[in-house]
Amino acid sequence: MSTPSTLADTRTALQALLGAVPAVGVVHPCERYASSEQGFKQAYQYTHADPTADDFAADPHIRGWYIRRTATAETTRNGRILNEHTWLVRGYLSFKDAISSELIFDELVERMRDAVRVDGSLGLPGLIGSGPFEERGVQVANAGPVLFAGVLCHSAALEFKTHNWVEWRKR
Repeated sequence: MSTPSTLADTRTALQALLGAVPAVGVVHPCERYASSEQGFKQAYQYTHADPTADDFAADPHIRGWYIRRTATAETTRNGRILNEHTWLVRGYLSFKDAISSELIFDELVERMRDAVRVDGSLGLPGLIGSGPFEERGVQVANAGPVLFAGVLCHSAALEFKTHNWVEWRKR
């Protein structure tokens, strides 16, 4: 599989990859806006097709993610332009203490990290860096409870980088 050649291609590939993670919920290609809490609930509401997927998959609840490009660094190498995009994937899951929903959310985060780690089509830097402590793959930048759409939710911010090569021609 080839590396996506544009920012839009990378976003589309990333949304498809993350959306294919079992029971991940709704994956939006960008941060959603709603003028009311009800609008946010509708945008991130999820009911799993398999009611046995986890302990509250059968009930409608908030379970969703959005993708945002937060930075791009551009360099040239051998007459070609290399764009290194930094991505944020932020997610929410309704809090339900009786079933230890934090553990379900942590498992979803790890499934997403695994999916990106093994895919190889997003133009990620190699998983083994030049140094023993070089960051690779998806980093969990922060995680914790938040109030989202009027609902107490687990939330996490995942960050990682992708590469796109662009041919550079002098005019």
